[in-house]
Amino acid sequence: MSHTLSHRIRPEILFNRSVSGLEQHLADENAAWILGIAAQRLVLVPFAAVTLDQISSDAGLAAGRVELSFPTMRSIGSGILDHERESMRIVRENAFAASSTPLARLVHVFRSVGENLANDIVVRAGVRIAGESRHFFPERRLDPFRTWASFVTTQLTEARNRGDLRAGVNISETVEAVLAAGMRVKDLISFHDAWHEAPERFETVVTELLSPLTQAQQKLRGFSGRKE
Repeated sequence: MSHTLSHRIRPEILFNRSVSGLEQHLADENAAWILGIAAQRLVLVPFAAVTLDQISSDAGLAAGRVELSFPTMRSIGSGILDHERESMRIVRENAFAASSTPLARLVHVFRSVGENLANDIVVRAGVRIAGESRHFFPERRLDPFRTWASFVTTQLTEARNRGDLRAGVNISETVEAVLAAGMRVKDLISFHDAWHEAPERFETVVTELLSPLTQAQQKLRGFSGRKE
C-alpha cells in the first residue's frame, strides 16, 4: 500500500465526524431553546427564586431533561450572561464598523442595545441577572455601570479631541447624565413592559442629551455616521 493511500481518511471516520458535528449542532440548539424558556421566567422573577424543576415544567420536559444541558441554575445563569455579553460585543463591533465618528458610534450603540432588548428575551434576562450578579456570580465581577461609563467616556473624550464637542463640556458629568438617563429609560420600559419602544427611546435619550453639546448643536438624531 502506498504512503498516500495509507493516510487516507476512511469513509466511516468522515461519517462519524459528520454525525458528531450534527449532534453538537442539535445540542447547541437545544441549549439555546432552554435558555429562551428560562429567560421568560428570569425576566420576571429573581434568580434565587427560580429552580430547574420550574424551568423543566415551563419547557414541558420530564424532570432531569434540562439537567442534560444545564446541570445547575448557575449554569443556566452563566449561559444567559454569556449570551448577553456576546450580544454587547457584537453591538460594539458593528458600531465601530458602521460609524466613522465617536458620537455616531454612541447613537448606534444605544439604538442597537434597544433593539436587542426589544427582540431578545435572553438579553433582557441577562441584564436583570447582571444586576444580581454580585450575590450569585461574584467571580464575574460584573459592574454594568462601570462598563458603560468606560465606553461612553472613551467616545466622548475622542469626540472632544476631534473638536466635535463645544468648549467647556464636562466629560464626567456628561457620562453620568447619559447613563442615568439610559437607566431611567430602561426602568420605565421594564415597568410598563414596553420593550418594543426601546430602540426609539434609547436613541432619543442619547441624541437629546448630546446634540446641545456638539459644535453648532449638531443634529444627531437619525445620524448613522456610516463610513463611506
